[in-house]
Amino acid sequence: MSRFLRAYAPFIVAFGFACKQTNHETQNLKSEQVDPSAVGGSNPRVSSSAVPGVKAAWTELGPNSTVIARVITELSTCPQLILNSGSVSMNVRAKSTPAFAVTVCELTLPSDTTSAVLGTQRLHLPKSNPQRIVVLGDTGCRIKEEKGALQLQDCNNQATWPFQQVADSAAATAPDLIIHVGDFHYREANCPVGNQECIGAISGDTWESWQQDFFAPGLRLLEAAPIIVIRGNHELCARGGNGWFTLLDPRPMPAACIDSSPPYFLQFGDHQLAVIDAADDQNMVPSFNQIKPIPSTLTWWALHRPFLTPGADDEVTGAPAKLPPEWQTAGTISLVLTGHKHLLSYNQFPGTSQPPELINGHGGTYLEKPTVKGQSLNTVTQPGLQSVEWYNYGFATLDRQSEGWALTARNVNGTPVINCKVTEALGTQTNLACTPLDAANVPPPQHPKEKLGL
Repeated sequence: MSRFLRAYAPFIVAFGFACKQTNHETQNLKSEQVDPSAVGGSNPRVSSSAVPGVKAAWTELGPNSTVIARVITELSTCPQLILNSGSVSMNVRAKSTPAFAVTVCELTLPSDTTSAVLGTQRLHLPKSNPQRIVVLGDTGCRIKEEKGALQLQDCNNQATWPFQQVADSAAATAPDLIIHVGDFHYREANCPVGNQECIGAISGDTWESWQQDFFAPGLRLLEAAPIIVIRGNHELCARGGNGWFTLLDPRPMPAACIDSSPPYFLQFGDHQLAVIDAADDQNMVPSFNQIKPIPSTLTWWALHRPFLTPGADDEVTGAPAKLPPEWQTAGTISLVLTGHKHLLSYNQFPGTSQPPELINGHGGTYLEKPTVKGQSLNTVTQPGLQSVEWYNYGFATLDRQSEGWALTARNVNGTPVINCKVTEALGTQTNLACTPLDAANVPPPQHPKEKLGL
């Protein structure tokens, strides 16, 4: 049990329903490869652009609120975009390589862009004041060798790896903006010979692996709204870092993979969002010190690793990161969005000046074991901490209201399981009030580690 769970255990109030040896022999996975775009779903996922060779097309937001159109194509040349009424050539971000045998194209959209079209697909442009935001994270299918044991999620079964269902349900909510809080890529170890749960899964930091883990199952979500992407620890250079910079990072392509990127601000509506690279926990404090409060502006932070909730990140080396003095005044930060821990955990810190921290790390990968066996829903009350936790799969929506946001935790089908009200105002600590719903009272999924006897 992690320090996160041990710290919570004495305070839990529960709601809801009162190894054999692993064969590590591997194979040449391509010898029994299925269509990478079909893994994790019953049908291949095809770009709605209908442009030959295009595997995915979307828009994302980058530093200083730049809007970037990004396209992945099997062809060696980039397609044309129709901006407003004129045709514009996209730029090559990354040429085809043996590991990434696709061409990645991009174009920073001019500020006067009113429409962007690729073939039959209309790319979504950011709204000046988004009314609905989808938040999700930790979405890939875990195939990893750790401490001599293979952690193996059934990547071919949507009941045990439901990211495609989560993504499709999130897209169906018609968001104006999407925030993915990191950990896109989990296929690190080879599938054992003959294992039906991961047969066809391609491992390693390659286009085929990234396509299986994110771009195919998440395609409809990518096509639903502009996305803000946050780097997770699975996107460090020793893991999925090359794919991160080749496919997703909104900044110019670096000459080589780097483990620490500087933070940046972008704006949505009347809010500023600080995007922080916390893939490497040693980069957190230096990043915190690089960003300064913007007066008279509601500010959210988005980073992969939680740092305010006690014990939430039990992988840090050294002391946990803390807010710099200039960020400690109540209301300087309105909200912190994170993932990393594989559960939903919404945390308020009464009696302090700290903002609420929302952990949405339940988008598809291995879940944490529930503190109370057989129960998905827990609440925590202790001095300086009030939390609601849900050990099941899903995503969150934030809907704009007159004095803040309606925060709704949703299950894989998009059904609300927890309703929260986020009340924020300049110069005051944000208040988070959550009410679990009957739909949250379900047993958690079978934990893969229990299944494997690890």
